[in-house]
Amino acid sequence: MEQLRVFLSSTQNDLQPERDSAEALVAAELGHQCLRAETLDAPGNSPEQVCRGLARSCDIYVGIFGLHYGYKVPHLSISATEMEYTEARKADPGKIFIYVQEGDVLDADQKRFLEEVQSFANGYFRHGKFASCDELKEQIRRDVITWTTQKVREALKKQIELRALRDKVEHMSRVMELYGIPEELR
Repeated sequence: MEQLRVFLSSTQNDLQPERDSAEALVAAELGHQCLRAETLDAPGNSPEQVCRGLARSCDIYVGIFGLHYGYKVPHLSISATEMEYTEARKADPGKIFIYVQEGDVLDADQKRFLEEVQSFANGYFRHGKFASCDELKEQIRRDVITWTTQKVREALKKQIELRALRDKVEHMSRVMELYGIPEELR
C-alpha cells in the first residue's frame, strides 16, 4: 500500500521537540512518510523551491504554529512557514491540518498569521491549543485517522457510483442489442 506523504511545517528552532514528536507519530506509529525540509536531500534546488514543492505535493500538510513567526523570506516579506501554508492551501485546501501552541504570542506578524489560519470564515478548524508534545501527537493522530477514513469513504462511494453507472450502460447495451438503436441516437 502506498504511504501518505505528510509534510511538517513550522519554525524549526523553537518547535524542534514538537517536530520530532510529530515525526515519530506519523512515521513509526501511523506508517506514513514524514517530510521535513531540514532532513530532505535536494541538491541543485534552493530551500525555497524545496519547501514550496513539499507543500504542494504532500497529501497532508501539518502546520504546527508556535509563538514565533520565524525566518522571513526577504523577497516575499513573509515567513517560510507562511509561504509553505500558502502553497499547500493553493494546491489543496482540504489537506491542511492546523495546530497552535498554547502561550502568549507577542510577535505582530505571528498574531496576524494565526488570525488568518484560524479565521472563522476562511481559516481552518483546530483543536484546543496544545501545551505538550503528547497533546499535539494525540490531536494529529485523531485528525489523520479521521481524514483517512473520510477519504476511504469517498473512494468507496465513487466506486459504488461507477459500478452503478457501468451496470446502467451494460443494461442499455443489452436493450439496444435486442430492440435496436433508437433513431435519436443514430
